[in-house]
Amino acid sequence: RVGMKQTLILSFFIIFAACQTYYQPPTPQQFWYTQVFDHFNDSDTRTFQQRYLVYNDYYNNSTASNKPMFFCPGGEADVYGGYDHNGFMFQYGETIGAFQLFPEHRFYGQSLPFGPTDSYTPENIKMLSVEQALQDYIAIINYAIKQFNLPSDIPIIAFGGSYPGELAAFLRIAFPNVVDGSLASSAPVRYHPFLEGGTNSGAFYRVITKDFAMQDISCPSLVKSAFGEMSELFQTSSGREEMAQKLELCSPLDDTDEQLRLVNLWIENAFASLGMENYPYAIGALPAYPMKAACSVMIDNYEATGDSVFSLGQTIGVWYNQTSAPVSCFNISAEYYPCADITGCGGGVGDPDAMSWDYQSCTELIANVDTNGVTDMFPDAPYNFEKLSQYCHETWGVQPDPWKLPHLYNYTDSSRIIFSNGFLDPWWPGGVLESIGQDIIAVQMKSAAHHLDLRGSDPSDPPDVTNTRINEANIINSW
Repeated sequence: RVGMKQTLILSFFIIFAACQTYYQPPTPQQFWYTQVFDHFNDSDTRTFQQRYLVYNDYYNNSTASNKPMFFCPGGEADVYGGYDHNGFMFQYGETIGAFQLFPEHRFYGQSLPFGPTDSYTPENIKMLSVEQALQDYIAIINYAIKQFNLPSDIPIIAFGGSYPGELAAFLRIAFPNVVDGSLASSAPVRYHPFLEGGTNSGAFYRVITKDFAMQDISCPSLVKSAFGEMSELFQTSSGREEMAQKLELCSPLDDTDEQLRLVNLWIENAFASLGMENYPYAIGALPAYPMKAACSVMIDNYEATGDSVFSLGQTIGVWYNQTSAPVSCFNISAEYYPCADITGCGGGVGDPDAMSWDYQSCTELIANVDTNGVTDMFPDAPYNFEKLSQYCHETWGVQPDPWKLPHLYNYTDSSRIIFSNGFLDPWWPGGVLESIGQDIIAVQMKSAAHHLDLRGSDPSDPPDVTNTRINEANIINSW
């Protein structure tokens, strides 16, 4: 299974060089698999329906030998999100006849084991874990091989970005007899507290602040000024009313410390999202290089009004105001889910995907993201593991374990994993940045945001991203 044909794919280079528009993957087939609910307890015979997507035209129409399976483990969202954002798998896969398989992660999208309510009982939610998810994926791989009459020894390469990138690496580490290699893009496998050789405090929002200064170096200073003014306004009833008006909030502000913290997190979440999606082309209503666009909004509004708080509100509207009809006010509870991951759990209060990510951020996926107001433009809020533990105990009845994943899935003992990172991505400090011999290959891109190399090609792609995709394809071919 280890001998994928090594070739230099000229057509692959031509695809990227000649593409005139952003590449969109072809329409998949959708299927459901009857999945075991608890892979580690034979006495629990419950099952659930797990969704998966397949695109097999390249495989069926290719006469190439040793055609592979390209596998993308689902992440913390609907499976179509991962499918649509992994165009590289298709553009590359077309050249070598790859079978494309995309399963949805348990407890996300439409793969909620027992619906949007019963899935989240204490007894059921504890089956949301990385270990259970990986077993799901191995089961679906084996099922697809039989269902679609694929060779039992078909080469399998796992692809993923962000959390799915971690899962792609974990699959290779835990199941090297099944998965022959992995491309883990923007996978923050080192972003855990208390981890030797881990990520320094303040790293995530330091990158966000640096990104925001790319358009104009004065932008971070204006944000810091706005936060300072907000802190003063918050001290009085009239000030809180003024602050809510300037930020164009739908609801009034109460006088608790938790309320001010929520507003700050809501603002920080907008910047985190803009930083991760700081791509060189527009996506829907989000402009190209949205951090640069947000900086311009900040400066233009401040020059027009001299009001830093109002200008900050308009700036985060670049993220929160992407609807077809501009919102008249910002509804924090609908736009931000206050949770264990301060970079945001996605969705608003009550969103199942956000609840699932909150639980995972309380159990295994523990990242020491914080702000300090010195290397970043946000109010000082040091990482507090005790406070996180208290929240997780009160919310889910669990204790966070930041050591579990790094020790259970130690990439330094594995092989055939590409870890790619872009320096516009705030998660890059938690990625694997140094190669280990020929087995663990670290690749960096100066001009890339969150897993840009996995997205489909676009004429605006920076040259280092295009070159990285070609390099990744050639490495995988050599496997």
